[in-house]
Amino acid sequence: MPDARPVRVARTPGKLSPRAVRLAAAPTRQPIPADTGPREWRPNGAATRRAVRLSVLYAAAIAAVYAGLAGLALSGPTGATVGTSEDLLLAGGLAAVLAAAGVVVSLGSAPRGVELGDAETVIVGRFGHRYRFPGRGQIRPTVLQRFPAGWLAPTALETVEIAGGTTRRSFLLEEHLLEPEGTLPASGSFETL
Repeated sequence: MPDARPVRVARTPGKLSPRAVRLAAAPTRQPIPADTGPREWRPNGAATRRAVRLSVLYAAAIAAVYAGLAGLALSGPTGATVGTSEDLLLAGGLAAVLAAAGVVVSLGSAPRGVELGDAETVIVGRFGHRYRFPGRGQIRPTVLQRFPAGWLAPTALETVEIAGGTTRRSFLLEEHLLEPEGTLPASGSFETL
C-alpha cells in the first residue's frame, strides 16, 4: 500500500484516553477595588526589632567564623596548605556576601507596617514594596509559627501567610496586627519605634 494515510478516530468529548491530559484553567485574578475610605496605619515595630537583632547576631556569627578560620589559616605551618592573602580575601568577600544576604532576608520578612482599609489591606514591605490584599473583613491570614515575647522582641510575633487573588506571601507580624479594632488587646502594642 504505497498511498496509505493515517486515519484520525474521532472521540466523544466525555471519553478521553487514559493518557490524555487536561490543561488546568488559568487562575482568575480578582480585582481589588481601590479603597476610597480612610485607612488605619499599624506599625510593625516589634517584628522590626526582632529582624534587626537577628540580623546583627547573624552578621556577628559570620564574622566570628571567618575570623576563626582566618586565624587558623595564618597560624598554620608554612607550606603548601597555608592560605594566601588572595584566599583570605576571597573568603572574606564570601563571608560579607553571606552576611549581607542573611541581613536582607531577615529584614525583608518583617514589613514596616499594615494599612487596614475596608476595601483593601496594604502591607508595606521593608524596602518599600506594597503588597495588596482584600479588605478588613475578607482577609484570612494563616498562622505558620508563633514566637513568644522575649529578648529578641518585646511582644509576641507570628509568621503569617496571606493569600489574596493570585498573591500568596508570608510575613513576620506582631500578634493581632491584622485583627479588627474591637478585638485588639488593650495593652496598646501598636506603638512606634
